[in-house]
Amino acid sequence: MKTAPNWFSVARQPKWIGGLFLALAAAAICALLAQWQLGRSFEQAATENTQTVAKPIDSLIRPGLPVQPYSVGSLVEANVMLDLTNVFVVSNRVQQNGQPGFWVVANSRNIDGASLTVALGFAPSRHAALAARQQLRTAVQAQAFLPVRGLLGSSEPPQLTTAPDSVVLHSLSIGQLINRYSQTPTKTYPLFLILQQPNSVPAGLQPIKVKPVPTDVQVNWLSAFYAIEWVLFCGFSVFLWWRLVRDAQLLAQAAKVE
Repeated sequence: MKTAPNWFSVARQPKWIGGLFLALAAAAICALLAQWQLGRSFEQAATENTQTVAKPIDSLIRPGLPVQPYSVGSLVEANVMLDLTNVFVVSNRVQQNGQPGFWVVANSRNIDGASLTVALGFAPSRHAALAARQQLRTAVQAQAFLPVRGLLGSSEPPQLTTAPDSVVLHSLSIGQLINRYSQTPTKTYPLFLILQQPNSVPAGLQPIKVKPVPTDVQVNWLSAFYAIEWVLFCGFSVFLWWRLVRDAQLLAQAAKVE
């Protein structure tokens, strides 16, 4: 009478060896996904150096490409031509000292035609902001590419305005502004630029003072949780193979007993 098979004798069968390779392949995929999620769990912020030492804008962001978290708050330089036909006012702005007010923003483009929204200055009242906007739109300015320096800011969710054609917006949404520009740009920088010294601020406006962005590494707990899930799936795929082999062994042992 033949003895009942042990677990190893069942696991050495060709179909279960093939099953092991499938389980290991699934575990490898889960491990790669866990590593990818873990990389997304820690978001690097702009450092103190990137907020004080200007870099070329194209070294941090490119039109139409995803933005790295550390780009927001970085000090950059660019050569652009201001488009004073597309000037708007953005409400709900707060200076670093807590003073509420408005920003005056304008479109610009670089030598390749990519659009870059520039926040030009701060006004403490709606009237002052609209007056500065009107002065900019009627000013005679030579069309030339000029160097600008500023901090990169992230686009905000759009908010509805009281009038569809209003020049006063309630949030600085790059997508919303692009829809208002007289000519829709084909290429757009994903962040806007907050004008900083040594650039001069247009008449009637004050320099924009914003709080430095935190330099600590930010933890995305949702991505970290997903990374742990993928690690569990990795172990489960091997455990499932072991469990199937064990069930096959128990069935073989039961057949021998009968």
